[in-house]
Amino acid sequence: MNKNLTPRYIVIGLILTWALYALLPSWKYQNLNEDEKESLRESGQISQLESKIIRQGLDLKGGMYIVLEADIPLLMSNLAKNKDERFEQVLEAVQEKLSAPGAEFFPLFKNEIQTSELKLPRYYHEYGGSIDAIFTELEQEADDAINRVLEILQNRIDQFGVSEPTIQKQGKHRIVVELAGIQDPARARALLQSTALLEFYLVKGPEISNDIIQRIDAKLKGTTELDDLIATKEEAVETPKEKDETQTISELFGEEDVAPDSDDSLLVDDALFSERPLLSLLVPMGTDYGVNEKNIYAVKKMLSKPEVVSLIKSAGGQFMFGNKIERSAGDQTQAGFYRLYYLKSTSELTGGVVEEAKANLGSLGGGSAGQPVVSLTMNSDGSRTWARVTGANVGQRIAIVLDKKVHMAPNIREKIPGGRTQIEGFADMNEAKDIGIILRAGALPAPVNIIEERIVGPSLGADSIAQGTKSVIIGLALVLVFMLLYYKGAGAIADFALVWNILLVLAVLASLEATLTLPGIAGLILTVGMSIDSNVIIFERIREELRKGKTPKTAIDAGYSRALTTIIDANVTTVIAALVLYQFGTGPIKGFATVLFWGILISMFTAIFVTRTIFNSLSARGRMDNLSI
Repeated sequence: MNKNLTPRYIVIGLILTWALYALLPSWKYQNLNEDEKESLRESGQISQLESKIIRQGLDLKGGMYIVLEADIPLLMSNLAKNKDERFEQVLEAVQEKLSAPGAEFFPLFKNEIQTSELKLPRYYHEYGGSIDAIFTELEQEADDAINRVLEILQNRIDQFGVSEPTIQKQGKHRIVVELAGIQDPARARALLQSTALLEFYLVKGPEISNDIIQRIDAKLKGTTELDDLIATKEEAVETPKEKDETQTISELFGEEDVAPDSDDSLLVDDALFSERPLLSLLVPMGTDYGVNEKNIYAVKKMLSKPEVVSLIKSAGGQFMFGNKIERSAGDQTQAGFYRLYYLKSTSELTGGVVEEAKANLGSLGGGSAGQPVVSLTMNSDGSRTWARVTGANVGQRIAIVLDKKVHMAPNIREKIPGGRTQIEGFADMNEAKDIGIILRAGALPAPVNIIEERIVGPSLGADSIAQGTKSVIIGLALVLVFMLLYYKGAGAIADFALVWNILLVLAVLASLEATLTLPGIAGLILTVGMSIDSNVIIFERIREELRKGKTPKTAIDAGYSRALTTIIDANVTTVIAALVLYQFGTGPIKGFATVLFWGILISMFTAIFVTRTIFNSLSARGRMDNLSI
């Protein structure tokens, strides 16, 4: 063996060993049947194996493709102060025009403000004194909100356990989410859309709630008709929905449900209604009131009347419904009731102080023993506020509210130092885990709506893999045969380097935990062509030198040295293009750029280093006298 070639042999041997080691987990994983995968999943070893394999993208593995849009009108409404009917009418007019193609919120909002001659500083005095200054600040608030939504969604999905999710901005106020291999679309959908606003409100006593109900009845007496409170099929009402006697994630997050569809669904005492319109629709439930599930629409419509809203606000309170239906114990055939709470108008504490939220089972000796709960730990500011609130209100109740629905309202028995508390009442551990994930990641600064959703089935992904693999094999076979026929012995050396090139690219993808997509497979096929292109340039240079009468060894040396500059120039420009695609591309484009980038670098290594080593090795052994090229 030529001692000068020893370092080359060592480098090639080490790289080949590393490549085989990197690809071994992918080989093992692909050869597992479903029973073996399930066994590894139960033992907890599957995640360790999956972390080392070549990941598959949405188009290969199946999963969900979702486009989310931030609710900018609602964000602007939340930022405004001293809102009135004129302001709400302007926002409604803007929302109606947003449905037009190419419509943008801020130009429409500004135009509507100027048309209606609304004095914007009255509502956004904190953002400046002129319309232009205010709009500049509001646009920055919207941009900041969408960036925070992006970060929060990334944190949520990372904790949810989806491998290689794609989360990126599209335009100004949209976000594209790709979740490959997702097994529970409904749960993922709820996790993405939930604003997860956690608040703690003090519950007002029964004497205060009775008083406000009496005042509401006095305001509505003689002005409200039963027919106005009956829900029709065309009207929708946000009500929690019961399913299999358990509370689902969609209930917790407050999805909309349709209103009752029959005009006899309203349950009311006609005689009492004329004197006490609101009270006639309520039933006592301890110190609170309950609303029959058939009366939810009527009560909400009554409480949303402008005169009632004004009265409740002036009293410093607000009404909120419980998050789940309640029935008589052991009697599931009777109609259920939703608890109606009367709370202070301002929260004592929000979820922003939550430092840790962990789902576990309730400890023995408590009312939630063995049941899923979420234990909360607050930061120092939250701990001080929590200790002050609980210490000053011993004996009162405090409502734990998630997304404007009361989850529980326990009595404060004693001062709670240390900022620890827990949320109970989950149907299963998955719900508790999801709430823990959302509370740790934080609440969304602006609600997001799903405007596009596609689910790619695993069978479609399997078909893409089969077709992609077939195309790679056919393309590779044609190139291998062509090189053998056209360049003979030298073609066999190039074929060896080409197979090496593909193995190394796949090994790099596995090591980087990169995601292979359908465009990535296209990049792999392109790499095959680019790799052979370098060999073709070298071999043609060698042929030129042989035609000049040079010896095979001299022709090889000259061919490689003369081809080197051309190969580097051609490949560097392609590498730059791949980097640009990776930087500015999205999703599948990045997958293509990743494969192309590494494929080009590795093709240069195999074409220049590996094949040259083989030629030098054959030359050192005296086998190059009759070079077959």
